[in-house]
Amino acid sequence: MVFKVIYFTIVFITALVSIGFFTRSALGVLPSGKGRFGIVARVKKGLSSGEVLSFGGINIPVSKYQTVRFTILGTWLIGAVLLKIINGLPSFGMQLFLIAVLLIGTTPKSKMGRIKLPFLYFSDFFKKKGREEANREIYRTVSLLINLFTIKGEAVLGSNYIFGEIVKTVKVTRPIYLKMLSLWNMNRREEAASYFATAIGTKEARDLAGVFLKLDHLRSRELKGQLINYQNNIKTERITARERTNERNGNLIYILAIVSAVVVLLNFLVVVLTDVFASYSSLSF
Repeated sequence: MVFKVIYFTIVFITALVSIGFFTRSALGVLPSGKGRFGIVARVKKGLSSGEVLSFGGINIPVSKYQTVRFTILGTWLIGAVLLKIINGLPSFGMQLFLIAVLLIGTTPKSKMGRIKLPFLYFSDFFKKKGREEANREIYRTVSLLINLFTIKGEAVLGSNYIFGEIVKTVKVTRPIYLKMLSLWNMNRREEAASYFATAIGTKEARDLAGVFLKLDHLRSRELKGQLINYQNNIKTERITARERTNERNGNLIYILAIVSAVVVLLNFLVVVLTDVFASYSSLSF
């Protein structure tokens, strides 16, 4: 009886904490609504705004993520407690351990003190993938600009026309280009180029942002020459990076081969020594 009271108390406290957390995260510091459905409107507004988690281009509001997270874990906890009370769940301790691990592991934070949480590695992975996709579009953009300047010859091309042609061909970086173009049209060109470089966060983006600032100041021939040099530098850096990767993979394969050979040799020695000791034991008797 005491056992049941303890666990029902834990479930009740967990439910209260979850409800309080959801209410606070949903309402936040929004102005109070008026009328009959004021609270409902505030909750909906809270769930649709605030911080956002990004996974491979998919944006999920933190409040919605937390709602799903606590709902799943809370349901799991309540189910485990009920099964323990009704049927005597033998793996109840393991269930609680898994719930605690998942509760910590799915926390939408990079670190807890000095401890790195799994979200940090997920975030770094998706950021790296996003930068790689953005860089691929930058490479295609450089080729597009070179072809564009070649076709147009000595014709003067405005920066707005060039950006319009770029936006037609990009997908991943389209929102960044649109925001940059908005700043550009407000004559905040330095800020626009800085935003482009920071939003993508790669060396290639910073270099291309520098080229953007010269679009209205250099002739097409000069821009084409700079872009060709820039393209050659990119190819050289990519070849160097590929060679380093191949060298690292080769070293890893070589180490694995050496380790395998050592393991086989040790196994052979163990077998031989075992036979020697067995023969020696038989001779002693």
